[in-house]
Amino acid sequence: MKITGFEIEYYETESAPYRWRDGLIGGPGGKSRQTLLRVTTDAGIDGLVWLSHGAISEELIQRCIAPMFLGADPLMREEIWWRMWERDRLEEFPIYALGYLDVAVWDILAKAANVPAYKLLGGHKSRAKAYASTVTMETLDDYLRLADRCLDKGYKAIKLHVWGRLPDDIRLVRKLRRHVGPDIELMLDGSAGYTLDESIRLGRAMEEEGYLWLEEPMREFNLLVYEKLCRTLDIPILGAECTDGCHFNAAEWLRHGACDRLRTSWFYKGGFTGALKTANLAESFQIQADVHGCGQGALHLVCALPNSLYYESLVPEECVPDATLLGHILPDAEGWVHPSDSPGIGWEPRA
Repeated sequence: MKITGFEIEYYETESAPYRWRDGLIGGPGGKSRQTLLRVTTDAGIDGLVWLSHGAISEELIQRCIAPMFLGADPLMREEIWWRMWERDRLEEFPIYALGYLDVAVWDILAKAANVPAYKLLGGHKSRAKAYASTVTMETLDDYLRLADRCLDKGYKAIKLHVWGRLPDDIRLVRKLRRHVGPDIELMLDGSAGYTLDESIRLGRAMEEEGYLWLEEPMREFNLLVYEKLCRTLDIPILGAECTDGCHFNAAEWLRHGACDRLRTSWFYKGGFTGALKTANLAESFQIQADVHGCGQGALHLVCALPNSLYYESLVPEECVPDATLLGHILPDAEGWVHPSDSPGIGWEPRA
């Protein structure tokens, strides 16, 4: 089998605007153009991957990636992955671009094997526990109303993206626990908005309220402050979300004890191959590898890994553009979500 082409396709979608915390815009909302990369083969099997930062990604594919890999054998997945990292030494790819071809190749392989991607990736389980990952809301009452909506939909866990204003954030931490009761799992993502002292104070409040983890409370440039945070707090710290360098960098976080749970993802860790390497490294340290992001790609990855349980579902769901027109992934009555059982990842756009 040989790669015969790299085709860029565009699909119009619509979504609601959102932000992650004060000063950190997530998505502008409204009508937008989603960009799809289709990698074609001489076997008639296409590998698909949805691109972020469309103009930048498209330029990299047309100028660099396509000329390098036209004619390559997609079954030689590790060779392709390592060639991308060799080129990264000169190109300095954006972190989100390193895994594009790798994910498309995995899609090709799963379709060739006639199995869903999660089975080819590892096949540990056929469902994942969903948590509702909020965007940043305007008021405390808005959060409580959104929590009610999530519970009505079947979610048994909620993760906050807060304002980045410590007194208000602590008040929200406590109010939400009182509102949902003791049986709902709660987490918080700081979106790198706090100092070390603020992170400790926030973490103490979360410990008192029985939260499951504190995620990325500070910028991830300094391992020492994360080491101090982990030594100071009892609540698990989830880290290494936005760090470049895949498992090479993750190894330093684990060696220094700078996190208690490790982030992995297909879009920040070099595709599925890099995500697996990162998760396997975490497993050797006996810690969870929590998969970042929503969508079928993330869900297949969770279901492939023995040390990953939770699927992140962005809420309100209207904030997530859906160019596939398959609808958003929603939990069942028990709070579980299930990956697509069709061959591949299940990213085919629908007319």
